Amino acid sequence: MGYPSEPHRQQQEAAAFAPPPQDPYRPQYTAGPDHLGGPPYGYGPPTPPTPPRRRLALVLALAIGVPVLLLGGAATAWFVLIEPVRDSIASASASPADPGPSAELPAEPATPPSEEPSQETAPKGDDDDPLTSRPGGTVTLTGLEPGSKVAVTLNEVYHDAAPTADSAQPRPGNRLAAVQLTLTNKGRVGYNDAPMNGAVMIDSGSQQYPFSISRVEQGLPFHWMTSIKPGDSLKGTVVFEVPEDAELVRFQFALNSGYAQQRGEWALR
Repeated sequence: MGYPSEPHRQQQEAAAFAPPPQDPYRPQYTAGPDHLGGPPYGYGPPTPPTPPRRRLALVLALAIGVPVLLLGGAATAWFVLIEPVRDSIASASASPADPGPSAELPAEPATPPSEEPSQETAPKGDDDDPLTSRPGGTVTLTGLEPGSKVAVTLNEVYHDAAPTADSAQPRPGNRLAAVQLTLTNKGRVGYNDAPMNGAVMIDSGSQQYPFSISRVEQGLPFHWMTSIKPGDSLKGTVVFEVPEDAELVRFQFALNSGYAQQRGEWALR
């Protein structure tokens, strides 16, 4: 048996000590920029260093604990400094000052109760004139037109007026009543109206009665187109037809055929 030749033996030895073939699907290990080869056969890549857990826990403890300690210290200082001041203020407000043994409170003067009955203020017009009166009294009223003002005087009240012979007679069970008025123009403009339209008679049962076209012997009626210049006066009678047993208690009058806002009233009893 012969021996292999020298070249063939060297090839066998080189193949025995050669590193295993590199897996094409496995990434090559690089130990650094100057060493592109992998580690010795049988060694894997080095294990990454373990992060220092103790140092991380210490940092977290300091980050959370320091603010908590600061807040707790501030709250303790607030209670220590503010509590005595608050207690002193509460005690001072709870206990009034002692006036001393020689101080005496002044006696309150006794106010006797008023014996005068309270009186309701009567309604008044623009010139502070009352809008209520009694027979013989005057009430000043304003009209719808700017500058319109008339003083109305209730001269007489006739509870049972006699109708004229040529006048319309009252119906059975009724009678005629009348009032005599004097109208004085106190304004800056002329007063043109039918005064009887703004006159109303009221009985004790709050029943209202408008004027009547009847004529009475106690006086002449106003004209349907009464006109009064500023400063002038006119007198006339307004007639009403009322029941025989009616008790007349109030008379009302307003300018502009009763459409003006102000209304005068005279108490008849």
